[in-house]
Amino acid sequence: MLEYYRLYLPKSKREVKIEVSVPRNRDNVTFDTIYFLDGQNAFKDSHASFGRSLRAAKILGLAAKEMGKRILGVAIYNSESDLGRINEYSPFKIINVASIEWKKQDLKVCKNYCDDFINTIIPFIEKKYKTYNSYSHRAIFGSSLAAITAVYMSFLYPDSFKYVASFSTPVFLYSKEFYSFLDKNKKEDRKIFLYVGKEEQSDDIYDKFIYYNSSLELYNYFKKNHINTRLCIDPKGVHNEETWGNHIQDFINYMYYDDIYYTL
Repeated sequence: MLEYYRLYLPKSKREVKIEVSVPRNRDNVTFDTIYFLDGQNAFKDSHASFGRSLRAAKILGLAAKEMGKRILGVAIYNSESDLGRINEYSPFKIINVASIEWKKQDLKVCKNYCDDFINTIIPFIEKKYKTYNSYSHRAIFGSSLAAITAVYMSFLYPDSFKYVASFSTPVFLYSKEFYSFLDKNKKEDRKIFLYVGKEEQSDDIYDKFIYYNSSLELYNYFKKNHINTRLCIDPKGVHNEETWGNHIQDFINYMYYDDIYYTL
């Protein structure tokens, strides 16, 4: 079942759309929670930016039926413009820009959005639904630019998310600042699931293997710093929701059983 809300974010000074996938037979059930950034792409093809969603509601249904894991899926829509998304999901100044418009980036937008996410969105959901109100029962999913935001929020806010799904993470946009941030905010109690496809390319100006190499570098950083991490590699994976959706089950397996396929 999908339920819909509009919520005002006081720091961001805008309204956000929220779509919630609720497992059937919710009575007397306390849920774990996965938050999906770029939420319009999470559940329904008809809502997705490019006509194909992750189809994550189906995967959450399978988790309930086959694994006995009752997970609330919370999809937070983005600001629905290219620059708006760049601002919302980029906590650091982009050096390796793909478009001249990206140079208009405003870092305050991301800082305010992250504050709203932790202090407005999460409390709203946990008041509305019967969830475990603890970081150890929360996960966050982000793909492409939103993968940066997912990692950033988990490490910046100690009581935010134990589990992070970081798919096709473009660390190359601001590598130095990103790793400097991680050095200052390392947390060994996180579980990080990295995914990348070997056929990924989002903008023609970037090297064909830049996502793959960037993900390998990030994986090695986390392992070196004793942070529980898995890297899932799809040899034929491309940069879109259909491919990412094929590996959400791998992330859920990793959350509960520390077990996935296509790994290093």
